[in-house]
Amino acid sequence: MNYIQIYPIAYILQRQKHIRHISWMKRFLERLLQIANPPARLANTINAYQSAVGSEDEAYLVITKSDLTAPIEEADKARDNTYSGMTSALDFMKRLGTADQQQAAERVIERVNYHNVKISERYEDESEKISQLVQDLKGGTLAADIATLNLTATVALLEQQNQQVISLMMQRQGDRSTQESNVMGKARAVTDAAYEDAVTVLNAFAVTEFNGQSSPYDEIIRIINSDIDYYSKYVFNNATATGTSTPDNPGTSTPDNPGTDTPGTDTPPSGGGDNGGDNGGGDDSGGGSGGTEGGDEF
Repeated sequence: MNYIQIYPIAYILQRQKHIRHISWMKRFLERLLQIANPPARLANTINAYQSAVGSEDEAYLVITKSDLTAPIEEADKARDNTYSGMTSALDFMKRLGTADQQQAAERVIERVNYHNVKISERYEDESEKISQLVQDLKGGTLAADIATLNLTATVALLEQQNQQVISLMMQRQGDRSTQESNVMGKARAVTDAAYEDAVTVLNAFAVTEFNGQSSPYDEIIRIINSDIDYYSKYVFNNATATGTSTPDNPGTSTPDNPGTDTPGTDTPPSGGGDNGGDNGGGDDSGGGSGGTEGGDEF
């Protein structure tokens, strides 16, 4: 018999960061909710899984939000305004300053361009680049150029504001590490168990209601397997979603694993890029005047 079954990816899911884990769990839930008039056993399983996903989503919000979020955004805006003001002043001096100021502005602008600070990038990346830029501007001939341009106080202010952002980020990181271990670990364990139960039950119904050629669940399982293929290639980190999920061989199909009996062109997906939205991914975005709250990926 050729049964359509959901590809097993339990081990792959356990290896994912929180943002990727909850993303898949939500996608799978969307598919389950598309099943019309499920039998009682399956309906109860879907309800339990939906509750587990909701709890994990709430836990994820706990570790990605804190009382420090607003202060970080405010500090980042202040830093960005100072940096933008400094670069505007440099452009002005290059065009309309004295001869000495024009030459000094050219040298400073060259160094600014070298560090390529973008106020729209992640907080951590912006902080590191500004730290390096400030050190350059405070030393050697550039320090004299900054004095010539009357920007010594501006550079000092930028350094102070940048350090404020770094300090707040470090403090929030400490808060999150505790929250993550206490909150997210428990929530993920519940969701993982509910997920495996939902997969098992749906696969079982696809077998018990098989009429010799197909089952009422073949189409939704094909859609789920297509989702798994996509996630394996473009979302999951170094994942291979083929057959049995084991640490040493996550891609071996066996008769005991329902991922084996797939007819036609329903072959398990392979590969798994490292392109998992490392900019914080979706629901952890925002913050500052472009500096993304998704700087920490969880």
